[in-house]
Amino acid sequence: MKDHKRTAAFLMGLLLCLRNSAAPVMSGYADEEDTVSVSDEADEAAEAAEEESEGEEEAGFRYTVDSDGNAVVIGCTLEDKEVTVPDALGGKPVTELATSAFLGSHAEKIIIPAGIEYISTDDPFSSCLNLLGIEVAADNKNYCSVDGVLFSKDKTTLLHYPAANERESYAVPDSVTEIGVAGFAESRLKSITLPSSINTIGRHSFSFCSFLEEIDMSATSIEYVDIMSFISDVSLTSVKFSDSTVDIGLAAFFGCSKLAEVELPPNIAYIGQSAFAGTALKQVLIPATIEEIGYSAFGYDENDQMDSSFVIIGTPGTIAQQYCKDSDTEYGYANDFTFKSVAAAEAEEEYSKLDTHAFEDYEYALIDGEAYITFCVAMGDVITVPAEMDGHKIAGLYKGAFATSEATEIILPEGLKTIGENMFSASLEKLTLPGSCETIEGSEPFVDCAALESITVTDGEGGAFSSQDGVLYDRDKTAILAYPRGKQDKKFKAPDSVRAVNMSAFCGNAYLEEADLSNVVTIGKYAFETCDKLSSVKFSKDLETVEYCAFFECPELRSVRLGSKLNDIGDYAFGYTYDEQLAATIQSGLTEETEPYSVVDGYTIYTDEDTTAYKYAKACGINVVTNTVGVADVNVNRGFLYVIIGIIAAAVLAVIGVFTGRSVKKKKASKPAKKAPAKSEEEEADDEADEEDN
Repeated sequence: MKDHKRTAAFLMGLLLCLRNSAAPVMSGYADEEDTVSVSDEADEAAEAAEEESEGEEEAGFRYTVDSDGNAVVIGCTLEDKEVTVPDALGGKPVTELATSAFLGSHAEKIIIPAGIEYISTDDPFSSCLNLLGIEVAADNKNYCSVDGVLFSKDKTTLLHYPAANERESYAVPDSVTEIGVAGFAESRLKSITLPSSINTIGRHSFSFCSFLEEIDMSATSIEYVDIMSFISDVSLTSVKFSDSTVDIGLAAFFGCSKLAEVELPPNIAYIGQSAFAGTALKQVLIPATIEEIGYSAFGYDENDQMDSSFVIIGTPGTIAQQYCKDSDTEYGYANDFTFKSVAAAEAEEEYSKLDTHAFEDYEYALIDGEAYITFCVAMGDVITVPAEMDGHKIAGLYKGAFATSEATEIILPEGLKTIGENMFSASLEKLTLPGSCETIEGSEPFVDCAALESITVTDGEGGAFSSQDGVLYDRDKTAILAYPRGKQDKKFKAPDSVRAVNMSAFCGNAYLEEADLSNVVTIGKYAFETCDKLSSVKFSKDLETVEYCAFFECPELRSVRLGSKLNDIGDYAFGYTYDEQLAATIQSGLTEETEPYSVVDGYTIYTDEDTTAYKYAKACGINVVTNTVGVADVNVNRGFLYVIIGIIAAAVLAVIGVFTGRSVKKKKASKPAKKAPAKSEEEEADDEADEEDN
């Protein structure tokens, strides 16, 4: 029962393969909630065929009469190489060709008269394997033919390319926007050129094209690669998708046995059941945009047998990784594939191209004439890395060189300039960098070093880094690059020169309680994320930028004071924590929320009204308090503060008055000075004469 359920959809689709059916009418496939849709459709097709078989026959054609009194061709018994559809049957004008009209026909040429108004979109010619060309009367108002190929009258839809035509290549006209159902099925073409105008391809559109070697859809705007579009194209070695493609249908490339490489479209969201089963693929990179992967989509052969050596490359935590171990007891499948992150896969491929050499406990490679350590197997707790190997000075550490090392202390040599990504393990406690180091690759080089307590930079020259108290800075100490996760200090004060805290600089530190960032202007993404004990942060009045999730998941940080110069606040920068309940709701699809983050209860932002911080708080539903100032780490209402200042000022003046006596006693009026007696005129004249003589 398990196998039946598991393969029901796919097998029912195969029953409709072009060699044995009027048309591929499959439009769905079984999933965990619905295992009967394909069967129902097949039953409906069978019922329709039975009804059509009851029609009248005349001149080698079977037909029925529709509700408008017109004849509909439902079959042809003629053995002629050239078949002309009659203008009338049974005295009724022939206006339609049904899906089964030429089922099993051996005709090499079919002529369609002017009166045909409708040709089934399920392609009545799909089983005409000897067909060299189709000819349409010039005065037909609905259809036309060009070089034996059937089109809609306006040439926007290519309905059918004759399977037996001897051409090896064909360029679809620029006017075409749609390839109809089975449009090129079973053709002998080696090359098909698609114009940029194409936006739709029907099911089975290129199926069983045994000679087709490549298909390039990159210039098109095809969003959906329909079911079984390229099934059993056994010569197909190259596929290029459109960036517009988001959905690849059931068995789209099933049985393409020479298809060994494929680059999925960057925005792919859905990949159907058995989409790439039976191909030569040994691994596939699946973009992070993926939302659903059908069972047996990758890593299975044509007999539905799993290849456990298959490798899935993708983004950790996405559906791609989940697919590697996906299973279902009811449907009887259990995937067991290897998963690699994109970064790991790229590094592995790059590493495989290196010319490596062994030296003591190390492996190194010469890259552009310089030696890089690629691997370390030293077992000691303390590793002092040599400056030379086989006479080659060590210029750098290649990606992941010490990622598996269990050493607690690593001392790197002077002269080393470059440290690659993903370098150190969770065991590392102390790291000594040479003053010559110029580059540490990766945006979060120490985020996984949970035990790291200190980073020390030596006094060597020419490098880009410095250190102080075990904290890593840039050379001029204008930016904090890494505050070790295992550093156990409870308080930290940034040097006055520091203007920036880099991405993830303090991320994951479990000991820090207070941080003084009095001169910092910019705080990067995740800078203090998951600092569990951080409860107090002093920000600069000149703070301008706090980026995405800078203080996310800091449960003890319940309030912050933010100034008016802060004009850029990233999402979830303040006041948010991970919400498991919301995450479960998102997973179940019961909410439109996309991030499982919620505001910390009681979180408060102190700021002025109409500032960016004020608007952020309001938008996030965070409590915001205005008209306050910070006094000794306490937020005080301005009005109350002014009253207190007034009282203090009055008291101070009173105290001053006690000591001077000037504020409590009235000033005594001074006695008027005695006036000298007035001089006579004769005396004044003598005085003036004396002044002149002097």
